[in-house]
This record gives sequence, structure tokens and C-alpha cells, in this order.
Amino acid sequence: MSKKISIIFILCFVSILSYFFIKSKGEVVIVKPCVFCNPSVLQRQTFYEDDLVLALYTHKPIFPGHCLIVPKRCINRFEELTDQEIVQIKRVTEKVDQAVQRVFNTCSYLILQKNGVEVGQTEPHVHFHYIPREEGDSSSIVFMIRMLVLSLMGPISTEEMKDVVEKMRKEMSDDVCEDSCAI
Repeated sequence: MSKKISIIFILCFVSILSYFFIKSKGEVVIVKPCVFCNPSVLQRQTFYEDDLVLALYTHKPIFPGHCLIVPKRCINRFEELTDQEIVQIKRVTEKVDQAVQRVFNTCSYLILQKNGVEVGQTEPHVHFHYIPREEGDSSSIVFMIRMLVLSLMGPISTEEMKDVVEKMRKEMSDDVCEDSCAI
């Protein structure tokens, strides 16, 4: 009886492993669901959405106001974006910048986008980091240290996420009503 249970356990274990792992180019790759396609993540972090693009507040901001601009279509790399998606990402980035300036009193920003795991892309869905800076923040060393330390830090609290998303949603909806950001 115990031998049958062991065999069933092994078969179940192998089945589960095969579900989470796939063979690709001779390498074992972990199958990871896309975080930007996860409804619970989107519900918790999205403050803007149109037909093509989402804007989310990141769960581990490098600096207050660190947002993500993400095409809705799940693609891996920048060159896979359509011209229409690129134009809309630009428009949404402009609106995110205006909203972040009002909410977080910032004046400058960095756009960061990675293509491939070799350069640090951790999510298999192209996205743009909008990282704002306040006036007087000129230290590149502080910026680099915060980027490195970020991976060791936990996510912001649920309450802080709700507060920021609500503020950003309000600022973005005010802007969208004033002009035609959304396509």
C-alpha cells in the first residue's frame, strides 16, 4: 500500500513540476505568469487605463512617485510595440509626469526600459519605469544605491498603495477630462 502511495506522490510531483517548467533551447525555464496581466495586481496598482496603455504605481518605488507605464498587449520587447502604442505611451507618460509633479512635488524624471533578462528585465512584458526626482536631487550615487537596495526592501503597505493610487487616479482623471489623452 505504501509503495502505491509513493508512486502516486511521485507522479503528482512530476506532473506539477512539468506544469511549472518548460524545455526551451535545451535550458530549463521557469514558467512565470505575467504580473502586468494579473487582475489582482492591476486592480490594486492601476491608476490610469485606456484602450492601449495602463499606468500603475509600483509596489517597490525607488523614489516616491515611481510609476510604470505598460502597454495592455502582453509583449516582451520594445521593438514589438506598434507605432500607435508608442505614441500612446508617450502621451500617457506626459500625463503621468504632470500628475506626479502635483502629487509628489517633483520636477525631473528618468524613463527606464529594459529588453531582455541579460540587462535586468524581470517581467516578460515590456514596461517603462517613470522615476521622478525632486528639485535638488542630483546625486547619481544615491540613485544607484537606492536601485540596488530596492531589491532587498519589501513592498509598500496596502494602505500606502491605496492612498497613492487614489491620488494619482484623481489627478489623471482631471487631466483626461481636460484634454484627449486617451485614444
